[in-house]
Amino acid sequence: MGAKASLHMEPMKSFDGAQSNENERRGWGRDRYSRPEDYKGATNHYDWFRRHLNFEIVKSKIVPQLSQSIPLHERLQNRLKELGFKHYKVTSKIIPNICMDFMIGGNRERLREMAFGTQTVNFDKPDEKNSQITRCGEIERWAMDTYRWAAKKYGEENIIGFNVHLDETTPHIHMQVIPVGQVTKRGRVKSGEQRGTKKTVSFAAVVGKTKEEYSKYKDNLHTDYHLLVGYKYGLERGTFFDDLSDEEKALRQHRDKKTYILFCYMMKKIEEAKKEATAIVDEAHKDAAAIRQGAEDELMSLQSEVKKAETRLKGLTTMLSNLESQKDNLEAQIAALEDEYTEHNEQYEQKRAEFLAKLAEYEEKITDKQQKLRIAEQKLRDIEGQQQRLTSQNQGIEKKIKGMVDDAIKRHEQTNKAISQKRVELMKMDKSGELARAQKHIEQRDTVIYRRWPEAQAAVKAIYERASSMSAREFTQQQALDVEKAIGTSGISRSDAANELLSLAMKDFDNNRTWQAWVDNTANEVLLIAQGIHILTPFLHEYSQGGGGGGGCTDLQKKEEDDRNVGYQAMKPKGRK
Repeated sequence: MGAKASLHMEPMKSFDGAQSNENERRGWGRDRYSRPEDYKGATNHYDWFRRHLNFEIVKSKIVPQLSQSIPLHERLQNRLKELGFKHYKVTSKIIPNICMDFMIGGNRERLREMAFGTQTVNFDKPDEKNSQITRCGEIERWAMDTYRWAAKKYGEENIIGFNVHLDETTPHIHMQVIPVGQVTKRGRVKSGEQRGTKKTVSFAAVVGKTKEEYSKYKDNLHTDYHLLVGYKYGLERGTFFDDLSDEEKALRQHRDKKTYILFCYMMKKIEEAKKEATAIVDEAHKDAAAIRQGAEDELMSLQSEVKKAETRLKGLTTMLSNLESQKDNLEAQIAALEDEYTEHNEQYEQKRAEFLAKLAEYEEKITDKQQKLRIAEQKLRDIEGQQQRLTSQNQGIEKKIKGMVDDAIKRHEQTNKAISQKRVELMKMDKSGELARAQKHIEQRDTVIYRRWPEAQAAVKAIYERASSMSAREFTQQQALDVEKAIGTSGISRSDAANELLSLAMKDFDNNRTWQAWVDNTANEVLLIAQGIHILTPFLHEYSQGGGGGGGCTDLQKKEEDDRNVGYQAMKPKGRK
């Protein structure tokens, strides 16, 4: 996927001095920058040598950080007093949200490029060389556009803090906004009069009163930011929440940094367990196939030898039969010779000697063929016995193979069970129930994607059929055409569309335990189609030129440049109003 923007908004019921100081780096010396933990107890990634790059925006002007003498949390309280807000008791169960805490950023590489350009920055082990780094103008323009967007949306007077941090791993913005909206006045009204409204601090008046309204507000917030700011800097809109996996949904939820790190670690372990389980099954299938192939090759070799031995035996039997017939014929001729010559004369003796010599020759040949016949019969019996033993051995191998595969599947199921247990642990860890809600909505993911991108359904079906076929060596023309249509109508780059299709198909691969080798071969074919170098590309190109395609043969670089500039039309999901 392309470089995406990120926009996180968290409602706050309070904003203390520690949070304020962390945002403004107020009172931070080198000791504080070097501490291994931040105020919440999580590992930090602050760089003392890049602190001079940080800045803030105050009343539409870029100023160095800490240009405001009054701390952030005090400015927040001052503005609340101006708005006539009265704090609830600390023990109250209905304390309202008084602040919207934003963190705005995006793709790490893109933000670094905007902030530092081509300068070499040591992010892993910061040193004094980083103090020579200068701030690029593009990051200031992006920050200013973001500030103007927020000022127009929430009112500049309600933006309490706007700090841009360039001293951490990824450049980002911290912005604090007081939610101010129109609410209905309380109290009695005279008969016939309408109840009036007033402008006051109200989170619900800004984002909505119900969960559905709040969800829609956040969805529109991302879209609005992309259309007015993000697209100008090559930052795509983030993925719609309904399109995320359950793990991704959970990761998108707000949680403190320490819990987030633990959560990511557990998710990483789950993914490793999945890969290990899949590798076990694949290895078992591979070993089984090798053993089976070896046994089949040996059996075929023996069958060939049996056939040769039977042919040789048949030939020897025929030759022996012919020799015996010739011997009988010769003996008959000798008897006829004796009847013909009553007296033994010289002619008789000569013919008789010739016949006896031939008879001796036939008897010698018969004896030789009989011996060879016995040897051939013994060899055939030996081969047949070996074949019988090998058949029995193959049955044992098949049983062993079944045991190997069953064992691998059992281990796969055990791993899945362990994964399920980890999910339960994550559910327990997630006290606010974010994972439970994510799990509830995960089944709607494919439906949402196919509603926006209907061509993807046929493409995913084609990909699955290709990977699941034992005989297919490549896509059929129709299957390749389905994939090309989906890639051409995706609205994103061709390589990203191909990866998205493969991601959708993985669910079917996992459910049906498709061999990884077949999956890999199919994935390679999909990528070849996306790159325009598949064997069926001439056919697909002809289809596209004929008006039936979806832009399958466009110049990718030009398309991506157009996507960056067209704004709304380039990112608006299909089927979503």
